[in-house]
Amino acid sequence: METNTLIQTEAWVISLILFILMIISCFAGKKIGNYIRNKRPAKEKSAETSSLIALLFFLLAFTFGMSSERYDSRRKIVVEEANDIGTAILRSDLYPDSTRTQFRKDFKEYVEVRISYYETGADTKGILKADSLSQIISAKLWKRATNLSKDPNNLAATQQMIPALNAMIDVATSRLAGEKAKVPQSILAMLFFLSIITAFYSGYSEGRNGRIDWLVQIGFCLLVSLVVLFTMDLDRPRRGFVNLDVPNQTIIDLRKSFE
Repeated sequence: METNTLIQTEAWVISLILFILMIISCFAGKKIGNYIRNKRPAKEKSAETSSLIALLFFLLAFTFGMSSERYDSRRKIVVEEANDIGTAILRSDLYPDSTRTQFRKDFKEYVEVRISYYETGADTKGILKADSLSQIISAKLWKRATNLSKDPNNLAATQQMIPALNAMIDVATSRLAGEKAKVPQSILAMLFFLSIITAFYSGYSEGRNGRIDWLVQIGFCLLVSLVVLFTMDLDRPRRGFVNLDVPNQTIIDLRKSFE
């Protein structure tokens, strides 16, 4: 699922590297600004960086909003999946006891696989294996339901079970697709590049003025790095500070249906 180097690297590592590069760029800008000021002592207006900073903050807000929206979509779809599975489990009660027992046995196995689907974490092989097992079990459930639909005595049960199974299968596919959908790497690369350039021109502007407030510069670089950290963290719900443990608990709670 995640083969890109940028995605595989931990968010805090990337943010730390960005912070260091921004400090270095700011220092380099200051040196160049001092050099030009000493060489051209004439009173010249220093470079204006406010528009560049505004552009950086706009891109930060845009990227953070994109990550937040995707996280919220993933959270909702986990709860939706729990509801769809729970509905299908309840509708198995419409069948005779022997058939109901078979359905519930497969549903119990399906629930355990869906729990392991999330608990496997960022292990790509584990995610794909759990998803494959989910498809096998759901195919078994679907085949049983369609075979039973041929019996007129199961008409009422079939009319309830088939839509529930269809929704359960579809939401699993939607969940996997939602996890694959990430903030485009080109946008992140542009964000990193703009952050470094802004830090450089900020240091350059201060150097042209003959002074630099390192407390402000370090605070600016730290703030940008932290926003980038949480932006990337929201886009990686399987690891990091922000995860889907609470929504996933709704699927774990389905175990109570089999007690």
